[in-house]
Amino acid sequence: MYRLTFLFSMLIALNANAKISNNSDDLNSEKSRLEKILFTNIENLSSTAADISAIELIEMEEAVELGFDTAKYLPENFNALKGKHDLNWNTIELIEMEEVVELGFDTAKYLPENFNALKGKHDLDWNTIELIEMEEEVELGFDTAKYLPENFNALKGKHDLDWNTIELIEMEEEVELGYILNKKIVCSL
Repeated sequence: MYRLTFLFSMLIALNANAKISNNSDDLNSEKSRLEKILFTNIENLSSTAADISAIELIEMEEAVELGFDTAKYLPENFNALKGKHDLNWNTIELIEMEEVVELGFDTAKYLPENFNALKGKHDLDWNTIELIEMEEEVELGFDTAKYLPENFNALKGKHDLDWNTIELIEMEEEVELGYILNKKIVCSL
């Protein structure tokens, strides 16, 4: 009796699952189509580009409930957008404020006489300096060939990359990678 009950319950569960998956494809066909376009493997993409005008952008405006009437705390006839586009940034002179660092002692006592930290700053010609790559062999303590594919070449395709075809996209937000970089990397166009 228990086996028969278990068998029928499994049959009903599998049948219901099949119906749900069929209905969800019908209901979300547009969503599924867009997800397939967005998350398809690069190798599977065709050479036709997606039409951006076919994508509809819906901006959701949610009402924010603060729990009090803001008009009571603002001046009469207050307009938050008044003068928004009246500012001419070309007429504003930007001034860099130099931050003074107070060390608590006189640094001149510890520096040579007539010391100038900026002396010779622009005298160095970087084109005359020959960079020498030091090829130092690193001993890992095990044979790496055992863990690499057959005929592995780390330098294969090194010069195949055309940097002129890569588009640099500047991001406005910081990306947290989960580790701390010891060096600051600056990239500009």
